[in-house]
Amino acid sequence: MNNTPFATNSLILNAFEFIKKKDFLKAKKLLEKAISINPEIFEANHNLAILNFQLGNIDDSILFFEKSKKLKPELTQVYFNTALAYDRANKIELAIQNFKKVTELDSTNSLAFLNIGILYKKKFSSINASKYLNKSLDLNSNNLLAYHELFGLYERSNQMKEYQILLDKFKKSSIEEDLFYFYYAIYNFSQKNYHKAIEVFEKINLKKEYLHQNINKHTFLAKSYDRISKFDKAYQHFKKNNELVNSAFGKNINEKNFVNYINQRINFFNNFKQENWKKFHIQNDYKEPIFIIGFPRSGTTLLDTILRTNKFVEVVEEKPTLRNFLTELEKRTNNDLSLINDLDEEYIYKMQNFYFSERDKYLKNKKVDFIIDKMPLNIIHVGEILRFFPNAKFIFALRNPYDCVLSCFMQQFDLNPAMKNFLSIEASANLYDLVMKLWKIYKNKFQINFHFVKYEDIVSNFEKTTKDLYNYLDLTWSDDVKNFYMTGKNRLDISTPSYNQVSSPLYSRSLDRWKNYKEHFVGVENILDFWVNEFNY
Repeated sequence: MNNTPFATNSLILNAFEFIKKKDFLKAKKLLEKAISINPEIFEANHNLAILNFQLGNIDDSILFFEKSKKLKPELTQVYFNTALAYDRANKIELAIQNFKKVTELDSTNSLAFLNIGILYKKKFSSINASKYLNKSLDLNSNNLLAYHELFGLYERSNQMKEYQILLDKFKKSSIEEDLFYFYYAIYNFSQKNYHKAIEVFEKINLKKEYLHQNINKHTFLAKSYDRISKFDKAYQHFKKNNELVNSAFGKNINEKNFVNYINQRINFFNNFKQENWKKFHIQNDYKEPIFIIGFPRSGTTLLDTILRTNKFVEVVEEKPTLRNFLTELEKRTNNDLSLINDLDEEYIYKMQNFYFSERDKYLKNKKVDFIIDKMPLNIIHVGEILRFFPNAKFIFALRNPYDCVLSCFMQQFDLNPAMKNFLSIEASANLYDLVMKLWKIYKNKFQINFHFVKYEDIVSNFEKTTKDLYNYLDLTWSDDVKNFYMTGKNRLDISTPSYNQVSSPLYSRSLDRWKNYKEHFVGVENILDFWVNEFNY
């Protein structure tokens, strides 16, 4: 009796009733039972995939989606859902492949083109992102999300001609007048028409559901007021921006977790003796790794761009290379730092190769002589890096502590336990203090091969500062380095908030900027003054 279609259909129908009641676990059990009777029944596999997706069991969800595709390869919705699951699993290439299959089966599916564009944007592949987002708009000229993604893409990469064309197209669509003026105001900001940008921004009244636009309105108002030297108004809008970001995205993020994470390393390495470690060397043909480190907004992307002017250099920009390495290490140590003292030679070499394989995933040219891993907050992991790579090189980006903290406060980062500390000047200053205390411990405990580069020295004495940097890396300096901003301008894949800065010639506007906001540093002067003296500012 259990082998009949009646039995499986009954189980599936009962599962649907539990789904209506939002009792997903009971529905899941019934669908699993149906599959145990008949593994080839599409409805059970596909709905079980959806349920696992809703329950957060993404690997299981993908498994059943893939099975569903084999059972009914002609259904676009199955590929669409599979793509969503791969996206949730951060397997972007596989997500793109499945969305592209949707467009092959249905060339009018604007939503699939939209998602492909968004995923390419995630990959910082601006050309592909633009292509698919525009295709989505061709199919649906009222696709508000496609407009939003394209406007953001063009503004961020300084493609303002394309931005203007899109603005005209958006105006004709008549989706929402206030939204048009919102994007029009941003265009004026990009053209340095700051008074006009302020005038337009102050008049518009965006609906509450336009969350990102409402946040960005305060971002651009703050920047505009800053540019025309109305610093009190600028500060109020920066503050309002951060309040909105915290309210929208910060409720379930605990910034103290990151602070505790750093304190854990301070406590361990403060009592550490290097003689506990046996030194190991690099195996195989790999060179000692090179890292760009520093506090966020200290000029790391500028250094990245300056170094890229040399054809023998490739920079892996803010990729999870070390994070994946540390995740693998934690499987061995269970997050007990003391256990890194007793690692055997075989494991050391295994982990060296693991790091290089992770890093090399992001290389466009694996034949370059110099590969540099750039992630500012890798500074807190210098100790772990030296355990495996005792001769690693570190380029340390420095900037006046006050300016650095202010810039973090002014920058709209994607929130995580680290970045949430930047929502206030006080928390930013305290985090800066902790990070630099940890660096000082590393510097005192280890013989570190590092080179300081001050942002201010790049601005005031570019040639000498960059020549010293190139000499440190045994690179040949040329006059092309002076035109580093052309390298930045030709890159549409910069994964940091610094595109506009590194695609323009150097300017001094950001030097001692904090003095315009001096009154807002009351209470943290002692913290930052210590590091001003420490770094000879």
